[in-house]
Amino acid sequence: MKRTNDLLKIRELLQRRRRDILMANQGAQRELSSLKDQDRDPEYEENAQAELADYTLSSLMEAQRREVMLIDAALRRMDTGVFGTCVDCGYDIPIERLEALPFAIRCEEDATRHELEVRGGHQATPTI
Repeated sequence: MKRTNDLLKIRELLQRRRRDILMANQGAQRELSSLKDQDRDPEYEENAQAELADYTLSSLMEAQRREVMLIDAALRRMDTGVFGTCVDCGYDIPIERLEALPFAIRCEEDATRHELEVRGGHQATPTI
């Protein structure tokens, strides 16, 4: 029962984070449109700053899009009853790991093993 309550809290956090990202993304879209609508003098030195801001906003929006995709995938796993189950070993992922990394699909041990395999063996440094 405690795990179920913990998973419900994680769902609420994911949903809140998704809303926050979408609101921030709308603001970034408006900023980006505003930057693109400005008349720019090609010799004006702020042109480079505007291009940097444009690049930064575009990168931010892409990172937000990827995070929303991860959140949506986690919510789908919740809806299908597989959220919190390691895709490799089938055991429950500890709630502490899910609270820290709600997109986790592997327990810590299997995630480390997977990273080592992907990155080329034991010489590689695991990420998460």
